[in-house]
Amino acid sequence: MSDLHRALLTAFVAVCVLASGCTPAPDAGADVTPTPLTALPEPPPEPPPPRSFTMNVVGDIMLDRTVGARIEANGAASIFEKVRDELRSADVTFANLECPLSTVGPHSPREHLLFRADPRTVDVLLDGGIDIVALANNHSLNAGVEGLQQTIDHLETAGVAYCGAARERESSWQPTLFDVQDVLIGFVACTDLSFQHGSWCKVDSEMTEFRKRIAAAKERCEVLVVSIHWGNEYQNVPSGRQRDVAHAAVEAGADLVIGHHPHVLQGIGQHEGAPILYSCGNFVFDQREGERMESAIFHLQFTEGEGWEITATPVWIPLSCCGPIYPESARAAKIAGRIAELSANLGVSGTVLDNKVRAEIPLEDGARKQATVSDDQPAVAQSG
Repeated sequence: MSDLHRALLTAFVAVCVLASGCTPAPDAGADVTPTPLTALPEPPPEPPPPRSFTMNVVGDIMLDRTVGARIEANGAASIFEKVRDELRSADVTFANLECPLSTVGPHSPREHLLFRADPRTVDVLLDGGIDIVALANNHSLNAGVEGLQQTIDHLETAGVAYCGAARERESSWQPTLFDVQDVLIGFVACTDLSFQHGSWCKVDSEMTEFRKRIAAAKERCEVLVVSIHWGNEYQNVPSGRQRDVAHAAVEAGADLVIGHHPHVLQGIGQHEGAPILYSCGNFVFDQREGERMESAIFHLQFTEGEGWEITATPVWIPLSCCGPIYPESARAAKIAGRIAELSANLGVSGTVLDNKVRAEIPLEDGARKQATVSDDQPAVAQSG
């Protein structure tokens, strides 16, 4: 091969190497400094899944009068026998306790509607997995202050939490705290009734102090539940005052409002992304047949940054047991249809499927009123 041919071949190989992006191997024995490799950046960590919890909410539980007789005859386990599994299925279950648990104080359950249940009936709450009850209603002080103190004693001994009352009256507005799936939930209970009644937590007429108390409670938890005993008995449409108080509670910090006292269902509303159960109706009672003895188990799921999913399961309360059972299909469909209609009139669209009402209430801004909770919170109850 001539020198010219050899030079041309060398040039051609060099062009091919450059075109391919490869670097020719150095001559043997050459002093080569290795090029350090640049480490790839670590991928960002996966964000944690949003926190979520479930809650069951039911209406008035009254354990005196005919209910007490049924418990005495059939045992505490008879009251929730048909719905026990569903009641126990949530992370936390809430109810309104419509009677003292006491051996002292006035007692005229029929003539004057002064209730006072046998303290042993607390076993009904335990059997149903009731985690927390409201003690702010027009019957909480039927047996006097001593009767209320006994009620607190029996609930604490049984391990059932309470809100809306305390051993010291000035502490009755303090939220009862639950650590549920790493979410700090606070429960507050109060009344808003125009007539004289026994409750240590009452909404003031102008709602000025009420707003302050709700805001203060929200500072101590991440999700605040406010139970309010209000409205007009046997009316299935909430009053204007109920709506005003509910909206005030939400605007002050409530993330969920639970209503009792009308003894009938009033539907699901919402304000600024917070559900309002205007009246959960009766749940354990001995009133006359009809809408007063038709109610629901409200199952709620809260997901951080998303909002609430609500399922209302119809129940019926036959006088033969005074506790809730699942009604036959036609009656369940009627109850579900009524809940859906009442809710639609309040601006919440519910879908009836398999005789249950399902509704979604999204957070309006994706992170509604998320509180910064200090590390020095008092001991909290554990759900379950």
